[in-house]
Amino acid sequence: MIKIAICDDEMTFVDKINTLISEWSAQNQYFSVIQTFSNGQNLIYDIEDGQHYDLVILDIEMPAINGMEVADAIRRLLPDILVIFVTSHTEYALDAYELSIFRYISKADLEDKLRHAFLDAVKLIQIQQNDSYIIQNQNRLERIPCKNIMYITHEGKNSLFMTNLPNDSVYRERKTIQQVYQNLDHNAFFLIDRGCIVNLTQIISVKNNECILNGDIHLPVSQARMRPLKECLLTFWQSNL
Repeated sequence: MIKIAICDDEMTFVDKINTLISEWSAQNQYFSVIQTFSNGQNLIYDIEDGQHYDLVILDIEMPAINGMEVADAIRRLLPDILVIFVTSHTEYALDAYELSIFRYISKADLEDKLRHAFLDAVKLIQIQQNDSYIIQNQNRLERIPCKNIMYITHEGKNSLFMTNLPNDSVYRERKTIQQVYQNLDHNAFFLIDRGCIVNLTQIISVKNNECILNGDIHLPVSQARMRPLKECLLTFWQSNL
């Protein structure tokens, strides 16, 4: 699933881009979920409330808050999001480059240029999604980038995914810790006791029967798992320097 936001104060362009993206998604058998916005502030609020997007297609000239400001704000919240500017104004190209924008497209060449940009973006998003954990609950399907998972603990019959995503998002899945662990890369995640899995990329030190994560998070490590954790962490650090 690819989650896309389209933001432009001119609804004729929003509708046109929505139609084009829907058509290209159907032609290429992509499952795209599209949300539209008529102003940038509502898009920012949506992301601040915990909504995640893989791709955002933005106009630059909008009232109240322009596309450059919107792109800067959402990149702080979702560092991996891809941004495509679609605009009638070409004079902002240098500023867009400095923001590491994925593509900058003139509305005069909309259909042809946007198609290529969208297909290229999907290829990159699919690569990113291959390194993700999919949470499946009765009424919900969500994707969490593995790099954003800090650790996983449990509450009753549920596993809780503690992440560094906006608003310190916590995700819940009705699976045991052992079931979750079976679906994770054991080179990147470690079971520090029967009820907790830690992301090795988040560990900054191990001492006194606990591991300390980014954000000064302290997690207890069972005595039996302490030595294997140190050995695994040393190997991980050496191979990723």
